[in-house]
Amino acid sequence: MTSVASPIDSFLAEPMTVAELGLDPGVLLDLTLKTLFYRGRMTRSELSEALKVSGAVLQELMSAASQDGLATVLGSEGTGPAGYMYALTQKGLDRADAAFTRSGYVGPAPVPLHEYITQVKAQTVTETTVTREQVLDVLGNLVLAEHTVTRIGRAAASRKSTLIHGPSGNGKTTVVRAIGGAVEGTVQIPYAIEMVGQIVHLFDPSKHRLVGDPADATRSMMKNRPDRRWVRIQRPLVWAGGELTRHSLELVYDDNTKVYEAPLQLKANGGTLIIDDFGRQQMPAVQLLNRWIVALEGGVDHLTLHTGQTIEVPFDVLVLFSTNLPPDRLADEAFLRRIRYKVEIPNPTRDEYRQIFRRECEERAVAYNEDAVTHLFGAWYEAHDRALRGCHPRDLVEAIIDMARYDEEKAELTVDTLDEVCSTYFLRPFNSPA
Repeated sequence: MTSVASPIDSFLAEPMTVAELGLDPGVLLDLTLKTLFYRGRMTRSELSEALKVSGAVLQELMSAASQDGLATVLGSEGTGPAGYMYALTQKGLDRADAAFTRSGYVGPAPVPLHEYITQVKAQTVTETTVTREQVLDVLGNLVLAEHTVTRIGRAAASRKSTLIHGPSGNGKTTVVRAIGGAVEGTVQIPYAIEMVGQIVHLFDPSKHRLVGDPADATRSMMKNRPDRRWVRIQRPLVWAGGELTRHSLELVYDDNTKVYEAPLQLKANGGTLIIDDFGRQQMPAVQLLNRWIVALEGGVDHLTLHTGQTIEVPFDVLVLFSTNLPPDRLADEAFLRRIRYKVEIPNPTRDEYRQIFRRECEERAVAYNEDAVTHLFGAWYEAHDRALRGCHPRDLVEAIIDMARYDEEKAELTVDTLDEVCSTYFLRPFNSPA
């Protein structure tokens, strides 16, 4: 079995025998033959790189394939066994064809589920630390009341599920992204996992950010090289919005390839999963919470294969929910209790609004005009009983810049320019005179 690194270890050691990989030798041989099938002919070194296994393991596999008459050596490129050029025999082609009917997976050799579970526990997100300084740093671009920032910080430091709620346009999405970004560090995940004979794709370039390890080049010259079936990534920050469906939370089986795609929460293990616009998904909020009741409290999720078998996997995820709906409309108290922290991001006060406006003007080199903003309060907020929103200053300043660019004039914050951009930004009440 492959040795699994402790949190202090920097890499997982490369297995040197087929037995150490912890996989069925038949599965490995089929994977090797399918790889050769696609490429036609490959050197041992090329096969080793494609399967992400050691040269010693590849030699063991190819010796078995040659003895069974499944592959043959065409010659050699370079010196030594690493340059041996292999191709499939007719018997090997038939065996590969049969293997494709069972699974179309071709890629790095998978990692056994039990080794993946061990590694998740060794690099758990629950043992990461979030300090006050980190929270203040990641929220530095927002103007929020001190008590709101403190509550956000405490929730982030807890590493427990959190609901950020409040009116739209006040920075909830920015807050949850910032909390997720405060979870620093790296984790190691496999390209794929083997679960009771089934292959599950885990590494997703669209959601996982690779982290290069400068020491890898040095280790390649050492006896104990890193296990290339694993990649080092930044702690995941996985995002899902209104497009989230129940299928996104389950193993997705491809009938054509007979390979599974990991659900979002499995891809987020060791990091953060953000559910934005919570309550506006195609599945009811209660249904989503019900799906994760056990996972949120026990740290264990259950996934079902197309065969009906249920697999227990780690749920090592910081789940952050963001919504502009009143929490009591999402679910009852018993369900919401599963979300440990609920933090409201309220509308800005007038002083906070002015501070935001000044900041937006400074960032865009537009002179701030206090009198114009005072006019804005009276003419466009009080007159229409309109609530202040944290996003309004940014949008209005950008609109003034757009207007000035079109008119080939200098962008200025005045009563007239504000009135003009507000007339196309805000909707007047239907009973209001034009």
